[in-house]
Amino acid sequence: MGEQVITEPQRTYLLELFSALGPAAEGLVLVGGHALRFMVARPRATRDFDFVLDVAYLRGSDVSLVSVLESLEYKVDKNARNFQFQKPIPNSPEVMRIEFMAPAELARKDGIRVDVQSGVHGRACVGGSIVVVEADAQEVIGFLPDGTTARAQVQVARPHALVLLKLLAMDDRYHNVRGPAHAGHDREEAGTHAADIVAVLTAQTNLGEFRQGFARQFGQDAVLEGRAYQIIRDYFGDEATPGLVLYGESLIATLPSGETVRDLDRELRRAQRIVSGLLLE
Repeated sequence: MGEQVITEPQRTYLLELFSALGPAAEGLVLVGGHALRFMVARPRATRDFDFVLDVAYLRGSDVSLVSVLESLEYKVDKNARNFQFQKPIPNSPEVMRIEFMAPAELARKDGIRVDVQSGVHGRACVGGSIVVVEADAQEVIGFLPDGTTARAQVQVARPHALVLLKLLAMDDRYHNVRGPAHAGHDREEAGTHAADIVAVLTAQTNLGEFRQGFARQFGQDAVLEGRAYQIIRDYFGDEATPGLVLYGESLIATLPSGETVRDLDRELRRAQRIVSGLLLE
């Protein structure tokens, strides 16, 4: 499945990166829009590769992430120094854009960054320690830039772990924690996260099993568990909650020709039922 999930030209350059990282690639867990591609039939378009880093594993690795990135001609994003890197894809208008995140409990005192290796940070990610554990290897097959056949085992967050990150990100974006200058973009991002949550849940063939996995992943972290379930109540608890408003805005922006307001209302009611179904009784 994996070889068809990541599309070109990004697939070639993902394989290039993982080939260069070697065993260190096991310390990268794919989340975000590209992880969604392993879970839903019609994923949204995205250029970004978002990874939660297994910090302990990478600190013990002989491979220098920054040296690998520099050898592949990635440049540090000046606005997100040492945790976002990108490079243009040759003979294409596309880019490879990589963002690193890491478990928030490992963050510096400022609570924003995690020191991973020299020259590489992770943006502090609540729930990141869960994602590092709740991941499965997915095979990606294709070609390197020189035409050589390549394959890689990519650690991908499990659906329930990805939904957890999406709930937290939706809440942050909705509350515009970055300030008024980002209000419009944050609102749009919150809608994207709401739509992703619904898409992942819709793709599940056994919602009862998913519900159990979602609850089990918290382990002894009662605080994070309480926050996650409160977000579900606040955003999807009934038909007037903000999660459905955000999801509705996302749907309207991509409403196919022929769809009606009645169809939209029906879909919002379905979304409310499916997400609120995660709540513990």
